[in-house]
Amino acid sequence: MTIRTRTNEDFSGLLRRLDAIYPLLQSEAADGERLRRPTPVVQDALRDSGVFQLMVPAELGGLEASPLQVLQVMEKLSHADSSLGWLVRAVASETAVAATYLGDEAVAELFTEDSFPLVAGQSTSFTGQAVREDGGYRVSGAWQFAAGVSMATHLNLAVTVRGTGERLVCLVPRAALRISDNWDMLGLRATASLDYRAEDLLIEDTHVFRTGPEHARRGRSLRGLSPALLAGLHQAAWSQGVGRRMLDELRELTRHKDPAAGSPVTSDEFFAEYARHFSHVRGTMALLRETWRDNESALEARSPLDDEQETMARLACSLATRTALEISQLVHRFAGAQVMRDGALQRFFRDSHAGSLHRGSSHIVTQKCGRILSGTLPAGSHWGFFDLVVPEQATA
Repeated sequence: MTIRTRTNEDFSGLLRRLDAIYPLLQSEAADGERLRRPTPVVQDALRDSGVFQLMVPAELGGLEASPLQVLQVMEKLSHADSSLGWLVRAVASETAVAATYLGDEAVAELFTEDSFPLVAGQSTSFTGQAVREDGGYRVSGAWQFAAGVSMATHLNLAVTVRGTGERLVCLVPRAALRISDNWDMLGLRATASLDYRAEDLLIEDTHVFRTGPEHARRGRSLRGLSPALLAGLHQAAWSQGVGRRMLDELRELTRHKDPAAGSPVTSDEFFAEYARHFSHVRGTMALLRETWRDNESALEARSPLDDEQETMARLACSLATRTALEISQLVHRFAGAQVMRDGALQRFFRDSHAGSLHRGSSHIVTQKCGRILSGTLPAGSHWGFFDLVVPEQATA
């Protein structure tokens, strides 16, 4: 296999291409929501930009972006269109998972000089069942919320092996699955986060893999990062972009109001609240950058993240999501009829609430972070996937 490398110049090129299509992404957002998926012209623009190769290993022609670079890209896209940012983060992540963990035979088939697969699906929700057969696994099951399935060429299926409890991920062509066109949600409408199912599907060993840092076959972007931390990084970046965009929309609304008319968005109370929320967005981004800069240093040194580093990554994600949700409440309180009318402000308002339901950023996560940071947990306590693992004997 030919080794291909990427440099910071490639990443700068991606940022320039995203800046160039930014007006298009904004102008097509309303039509994408009506279609419940990105419009064809947006799909083409995203593919051409190379954003879906963001975390693909450099040896396969990807950008192999660092966590801080991922933060920058996903925040930018989410500011343009909240649903689109959610979709891209999902497809970019799942594509990178396949590129990082698949064996060489499948990679040589899928990742060629001329094309990349686009992967959607669930590599962390092990709701499917697999039965071992010669040369592969017989898989059945149902999965939910596959953002970007309308664009995907393949889907990841997370399964549990019957009899052993082993957890695996299978990569299959989209055409091999039954897709349910059931996405009718209050928010994130343009993500086409459809459900899908497999029925007695035989998947060869070449397209089955295990996830987790210890199973990474190539690349550095995912090494040392659990799926939960990677999901949290994307959630935090998305929340930052959405929160910042709602503040920008409020600012434009204020500028077009006559202070003499007595609009709520020209009141002293509004300006005080606007300033407070503006500082929260800036402060949360500073925390994210500091946290992930520290984490990057550890990962570059091939050191596992310690408990505090992992806790701060989860805490920063939770705070970013909470900040976006609080800004949506500011919008609802002061924007009046504008948030009730069809338009960007309403769309971001709805999407901010839908996106806040992510398991990795709930207020319960913040509570658990506090337990670790307070130093009150017994020795041996650590993070599982999204939950704390506390030794049983210490709870007796």
